[in-house]
Amino acid sequence: LRRVGVVSGHRGPQVPPDPGAVCPDGLTEAEINFAVAELVVRNLRGRGYTVDLLDEFDPRLDNYQAAALVSIHANTCKDFGEVVSGYLIAAAAARASMRGPDEILVDCIARYYGLSTGLDRRDGVTIDMTDYHTFREIHPLTPAAIIELGFMFSDRPVLTGKQEEMARGITDGVLCFLEPS
Repeated sequence: LRRVGVVSGHRGPQVPPDPGAVCPDGLTEAEINFAVAELVVRNLRGRGYTVDLLDEFDPRLDNYQAAALVSIHANTCKDFGEVVSGYLIAAAAARASMRGPDEILVDCIARYYGLSTGLDRRDGVTIDMTDYHTFREIHPLTPAAIIELGFMFSDRPVLTGKQEEMARGITDGVLCFLEPS
């Protein structure tokens, strides 16, 4: 397959609207996710892939089949009183197997995203990530990953000023998975 799905987290026509995390000045997770998702879509299409930009609860996700799917999110805008920085990435816990396609996709994206953004990969993946609803909706053979791009409070300069770099890291990670040679 030359099809890739990119989910823009918290985007879509849901009622009530879900902006995801929101900073005191009004910056929303949905804005950040969409900006990066659009760039990833552009990059992959430029490499000849058919790419679907999908909403969080897109009806097309039902039994969605593709060579890979990545869901893009950002982490909270909470001030923890200390610097809490970095990205998180996960595959479906229910589908995890020894070096399965999901884990290879996660490893590829993690490697290139970290290099491109300078952010460290954090431990502490949550059940909301490993049991992400989209993992249950897509076709069981569609490799998938969810990434939290960074923390909206501490990593804001990266999330708002280095979107090309974030998109390049995700794009290169997907290409690492799809074109391993």
